[in-house]
Amino acid sequence: MTYTNGLAPIVTTYGPGNIHHLSYASNGGLPNVVGKITAPATAENETTNFLLGFSYTFTGYSFYWDGAGPAFWRVAGSPFTEPVGTSWTDATSALWGTEVILDANVQAQVSTAVNRDNEVIAFIIPDNLD
Repeated sequence: MTYTNGLAPIVTTYGPGNIHHLSYASNGGLPNVVGKITAPATAENETTNFLLGFSYTFTGYSFYWDGAGPAFWRVAGSPFTEPVGTSWTDATSALWGTEVILDANVQAQVSTAVNRDNEVIAFIIPDNLD
């Protein structure tokens, strides 16, 4: 199950672009948090792996890729991959405690979020970690 027992999505992207990440529906009264992290400048003809972190304070997470090439998500150790959304209106989304990751329109949650570009809980990781 994603977001439990330390299992967070890994997003593999192709080429330059940004991963946008939203944490929302705080169970502690915190505001929604949104931000992006940019693939390295050297990513023109390469892949970049992003690990999308989470906090037990939020119960909703969404992300999308705005790059020129495709992006796919998976859970570490799993061969199963799915495409990543390309905007907040068709973001890849997960709610805490569910086994389903789906496309969702989270524009309303983004409109109230505090911007944290380059400070969101998303990390660039090296290849071959699993």
